[in-house]
Amino acid sequence: MISICDVKKKYSSGRKAFYALDGVSLEIAEGEFVAITGKSGSGKSTLLNMIGTLDSVTSGSIFVDGEDLSKYSGKKIAEYRNKKVGFVFQSFYLEPSYTVYDNVELPLVLAGKTGKQNRKPVEAALEEVGLLSKIKERARNLSGGEQQRVAIARAIVNRPAYLLADEPCGNLDTANSENIMRILASLHALGKTVIMVTHDPEDAEKAERVVTMSDGKIVSDRRNKQN
Repeated sequence: MISICDVKKKYSSGRKAFYALDGVSLEIAEGEFVAITGKSGSGKSTLLNMIGTLDSVTSGSIFVDGEDLSKYSGKKIAEYRNKKVGFVFQSFYLEPSYTVYDNVELPLVLAGKTGKQNRKPVEAALEEVGLLSKIKERARNLSGGEQQRVAIARAIVNRPAYLLADEPCGNLDTANSENIMRILASLHALGKTVIMVTHDPEDAEKAERVVTMSDGKIVSDRRNKQN
């Protein structure tokens, strides 16, 4: 369970200040597939970054599984990111000279796991995204859609409780976008909690719940009828 309580995020530039988040409260249950949508600058990516501890709140609290993220130390934050959440970004962030295997294995290595013990979880993650056959390929030789699938495999290799996807289809064509959305839906069907930021209304409608933001506030929170 993720519980976001009256969260504000203030940014200052000289004498000017603005709130990227302005009193946001939201609860996301285990196993939900939630799309957070809104125009550019609405605060949706800022909110996702807060859940992922890539940014900190100015005021308010975010509780994940009953623990207040603002109380975490640097070491605890690193452990939370590595074990509890998996990140998928618009720009993939793969190491182009690494093989697919090496890119997917990276979270395991950061968790202190090395050697042959990593092969099964890496292969299982790649199997889930349909790219096991590319395991020895260099990331730079893959298409954009394939790179995003590798990024998803990397995000789930540690079997995190929460998958955070920030515009996962933003750099992809229609066919590849549909493929990525099918993968996210299949992960959700297996019980994964998926939180996706998107500006695309068609992608948002494929989630079971859509949260719409504007000017740092939640203006709508609804469930999709087909779900």
